[in-house]
Amino acid sequence: GTQLDEGDLAILRLFALKVTTHMKTDTFEKLPYAFPTQDVPSWKTTQTRAAVLSALDPVLYDCCPNSCCCFVGPHSTLDACPYCKESRYDAAGRPRSQFPYLPLTPRLKAYLACPNMAKKMQYRACEHSHVPGTMTDIFDGDLYQNLCRTRVSIHGRNLDHDFFSDSRDVALGLSSDGFAPHKRRKKT
Repeated sequence: GTQLDEGDLAILRLFALKVTTHMKTDTFEKLPYAFPTQDVPSWKTTQTRAAVLSALDPVLYDCCPNSCCCFVGPHSTLDACPYCKESRYDAAGRPRSQFPYLPLTPRLKAYLACPNMAKKMQYRACEHSHVPGTMTDIFDGDLYQNLCRTRVSIHGRNLDHDFFSDSRDVALGLSSDGFAPHKRRKKT
């Protein structure tokens, strides 16, 4: 892969600092005053450069300003929220709120393009060894083990291979705690 120069690495460190510490934007914007001899970019510049370096383009979906719903699927043509009736657009015709979504396929491609990450993604097939009756990680769980003995079926037609039979297959999991992407917690 391409090596990042020191300036890009500095921007990524700044980005990581803000994101991992939940630093408020107004605090971030005061960093140049705290470090006047350093070239500290604005948060907007930092975000923009980090996005370019990641090569991942978010897809923006219009959302209700109260986070009741996302204007996709059956709601894609609506001009107001079907739940709270708030307008989708401001007076200038711009969406009042948007949800950035990072599509999974480009993210997986980026992982596979990085040799170190591609090797880590082979852990399930190349490094983990299941011992019946022993639980060391998710791949020892009943659901995963049962899937490994199950034919892949698409639209009722069984294919000639089992789930996760290819070392390049990717097992995805979702874990959440209070997940509410389109409603505020107080409304869930």
